[in-house]
Amino acid sequence: MYKKPLEICCYVAGAGAFGVFFRWLQDQLAFDELGLNEKSVFNLLVPAMFIASALLFYRFVRAMKDRRIAVPEDFCRALYNPGKFFALLSWLAGFVMIAGAVLLLVTTEADQHAEMIRILCLLAALSGVAYPFVLGQANYETFEHQWAVRFAAMLPVATFAFWLVLSYIQNQLNSVAWSFAVELVTLMCAMMAFFRVAGFAFHVPDGYRALFSAMLGASTCIMSLADERYMGMQLILLAGAGMLLLYVWIMVRNLEKLPQKKIEGPEIDEGGFEKVN
Repeated sequence: MYKKPLEICCYVAGAGAFGVFFRWLQDQLAFDELGLNEKSVFNLLVPAMFIASALLFYRFVRAMKDRRIAVPEDFCRALYNPGKFFALLSWLAGFVMIAGAVLLLVTTEADQHAEMIRILCLLAALSGVAYPFVLGQANYETFEHQWAVRFAAMLPVATFAFWLVLSYIQNQLNSVAWSFAVELVTLMCAMMAFFRVAGFAFHVPDGYRALFSAMLGASTCIMSLADERYMGMQLILLAGAGMLLLYVWIMVRNLEKLPQKKIEGPEIDEGGFEKVN
């Protein structure tokens, strides 16, 4: 029950760890005293690590397709997570998200974009509350309170989408693309990952894409932790990585064998006469 999900999550966390290491080396060695990017091998290694991670996760998903196993399309079966173990992890991830929102709020009062950051804090705090609620609703036999679950599932999407806009505004005059490119990619991957998982609640599931997006989103969130930013934002990223990793664990745990396709034989012409036994 736990071996395969744990193995996949270790690969995702490992890819994120290598990514954060290469990004940290890039921050330390590929920028001069003025913050300008210089020629460095890490300008190639960082995108190469991202591409390698994506290819690895695609290979996992492709192997599942070849074995004809998939995430169930039903919301409750896809995200079923019984027991105190999953409840504890979901609330822990939610608490870290809320703590990051509170810390960000109290440390950015003098920021140039303080008003937009307050909105981000609100969305992040609501996402921290919504996450365990969504997973808790998946443990019932039938999918109830659908409108509330759908709203809750979209809150992380709104959080990272708004952060993406904020990041663009903060760096619109920054000519050093490498100083913010990883953050933009991370926010887009995280936003898409939560959006794909929310598809189960809206009855438009795509299990393979949801699983791939969650793996890629978690690893990029970990990679982006190497950059310098407000500690509250770091905690929100860390919580996002934890939420997506838990989604990966749950979806892999709930994989099901696809039914065999029926092979219809060619119709036989009986010459106009019915067969008599």
